[in-house]
Amino acid sequence: MREIMTKHKLKIKSEYFSAVINKTKTAEIRYNDRNYQVGDILNLNEIDEHGVFTGKNCAVIVTHVLDDNQYLQTGYVMLSFHLRSINPVEE
Repeated sequence: MREIMTKHKLKIKSEYFSAVINKTKTAEIRYNDRNYQVGDILNLNEIDEHGVFTGKNCAVIVTHVLDDNQYLQTGYVMLSFHLRSINPVEE
């Protein structure tokens, strides 16, 4: 693992966000335009069905990157992760 992790700010639909914070979703397929690496932090920002930010977010840490054109379309990776923190909307 490299010394310096990269933080990525990403949008995620509400239905998938709920699964991440409930720990039933532990992987995400993304276009690899950011050179994702093990140890990177993904700041997942929930969006509603209209694409509007809800204010809820969480952070996950990438534990594995699958980059294999036999299983994924060219340019895409599957990021396995575990939940690091949850930040609900502050009222």
